[in-house]
Amino acid sequence: MSRIILIALLVAFGGTTPSPVRAAVDQLTYHHDAARRGWNDGERVLTPATVASADFGEIWESPRLDAVKGVPPRLFASPLYMHRVWIAGAGSRGRFRSVVYAAATTGYVYAINASATRDVPPGTILWRRRLTDVPCGRGALSILATPIIDASAGRLYVTACDDHTAWQVHALDLGDGHEESGWPVELSAAAINRPGINANGENRFPTGVANLQRGALNLSADRAYLYLTFGGEPVSGWLLALDTRRARVAGAFSATRLAEEGVGGMWASGGPAVDADGFIYVATGSSVVNALADRGVSGVYPESAGNWGQSILKLAFRAERGFELRGTYTPFDYCLAGSKDLDLGGGSPVIIELPAGSSRTPHLLAHGGSKQGNAYLLDRMHLPGSLVRRRPCGEDASLDGSLLSPAVQPQFGGPGPLNVFGPYSTAFGMGDLAKSRSTAAYFSATKGRHFLFVTGSTKAAESSAESIAPGLARLEIVADPARAAYLRIDGVQPELVFQNPGSAVVSSHRSRDAIVWVLDENAPRTTSLYGAAAPAPVLYAIDARTLALLWRSAAGELHTSGKYNEPVVVDGAVYVGTDRVQAFGLRDPNVPRPVVPASPGVATAEAGRGTEPAPDEPPVELAAEPRALYVLKCAPCHDVGREGVPPHAQVARLPVAAIVEKLKFGSMQPQALGLGDADIDALAHWLAGDPGFSGHR
Repeated sequence: MSRIILIALLVAFGGTTPSPVRAAVDQLTYHHDAARRGWNDGERVLTPATVASADFGEIWESPRLDAVKGVPPRLFASPLYMHRVWIAGAGSRGRFRSVVYAAATTGYVYAINASATRDVPPGTILWRRRLTDVPCGRGALSILATPIIDASAGRLYVTACDDHTAWQVHALDLGDGHEESGWPVELSAAAINRPGINANGENRFPTGVANLQRGALNLSADRAYLYLTFGGEPVSGWLLALDTRRARVAGAFSATRLAEEGVGGMWASGGPAVDADGFIYVATGSSVVNALADRGVSGVYPESAGNWGQSILKLAFRAERGFELRGTYTPFDYCLAGSKDLDLGGGSPVIIELPAGSSRTPHLLAHGGSKQGNAYLLDRMHLPGSLVRRRPCGEDASLDGSLLSPAVQPQFGGPGPLNVFGPYSTAFGMGDLAKSRSTAAYFSATKGRHFLFVTGSTKAAESSAESIAPGLARLEIVADPARAAYLRIDGVQPELVFQNPGSAVVSSHRSRDAIVWVLDENAPRTTSLYGAAAPAPVLYAIDARTLALLWRSAAGELHTSGKYNEPVVVDGAVYVGTDRVQAFGLRDPNVPRPVVPASPGVATAEAGRGTEPAPDEPPVELAAEPRALYVLKCAPCHDVGREGVPPHAQVARLPVAAIVEKLKFGSMQPQALGLGDADIDALAHWLAGDPGFSGHR
């Protein structure tokens, strides 16, 4: 009963009339729970009727978060929420508050007041913690992953990138933001390449910032181990386990046994999923470097033992044995798809438990975020792959090891995986041509029906980057006691066009009043998030039963955000991370819209406070001369002989188009943040030594 408290909905700052007494809900991790189901079934205030009414809208927003040297903040990480946290030092007294936790790309972490109280307005920054003075990417890359809260320990775990020490994991006190003793933990090559740490061959974790940590963090059920993923190019993906009690790296699993086989990035925003038995599930990707170099199937390494690119993996972790591979799945077309960087690793697996007796396969794993726009359903107790190597290359969809529908799939003319966002292709899907990069959300409806909601971008043609409807689909998990479960498309939202949507999340009161929420970047993936033309995202609320649009945020109402993040829908409010935290809920139409708190001042004693948030200002002007751009953006990696990073001379041998593709669509996009098309074009021509090019065009 300690986690169940009785509260009344307060009416100040846009509140509506008090609701019935209800149980509060926390959101401590990405996609609502360790299984990554994306479903809050304890929401009683936000219903299709109330959200579609004139009373629903923005109720508060925080001040803009801290800029660093002119680079404004963005939230790739989704917010987290706790309904009852003891915040020390509110004036002369501490008190319990409802708190939103946010982590920005600039390297700051915040606790923001979500309560409507007399002493501190909602949106007030309660504490802030600056994790680094030298954030990666000059403040564009320091924090990308959604943190996780260990409520029992009163801790927030968050990763941050530092230009001096690369990646670190921090453990911050929930009440005041101070760093716990023994932390942060460096995720360095020295810590990970120790004997006995990597459970998959002799692969070596790279030095520096060659790998990005952007998958959401997860915890073991006993909170003893923290799991996190890495995905970047041209190095392989990694899954790490940190011992939270001894504050050290305890185990690692590389996506490939050999360091030179740089595939298998674990980069999805959802990170790993963890089931009730403690097994860890993660999806891996392909290699944009090999695709751009046109290495074909040889760049997928299908004959290599211990290479798990383009796969879904099931692992166990034990302190005395480290990671152990317990199951694998690799799609039938992984060779063709992987050779074109049609990444399977854009989404995270979702763990689903059907009622006993409802299917021969009640213990399921769903995946719905591939660049091909496919959705997969697996019996996670009997994954079909080998523990030694992936299946041979093939093109027969009927031999795929996932749970296939008995219906003919039009793209194959027979059985095969379900293509949700088309047209199906094994040739086109990089960059803005990708169909999906999100994690599915599960929902259990009445009468024993089970659904997944998936987001993506259907394309106008196989080789087209133009997005069309549908961008949201409802898939039914067809359950029959006499056979294995399978997926079928139960309905699509016929009108909404999403450009680069984050993962859908579902709110409901048990199986009633279900709403699907989607935050869309509102621009193609390659669009810069900085400068005057930075996109304003859009938040959508869709009736889960009818798929009718209930509400959408007004044009420009949301400030520029990151990519692949999702809203938090809990306790009668929707929290969205942009360059600040913005909250939506029910408000009294007779009460004026609340004003953003004028001062970013902290209500409690600050922890590790940096500078005051900068005023709204453009990013630092980047040098227009190509050589200066190279020195600023590229030389720190390509001119110093970093492990796994091609030297300048090797990059210079690439065609101009390949360099542009890598900067705009590939793994170097983070380094290209802040560069316009003309800058990228100039840099690519300079690198390739084009004598006929004289600068910007």
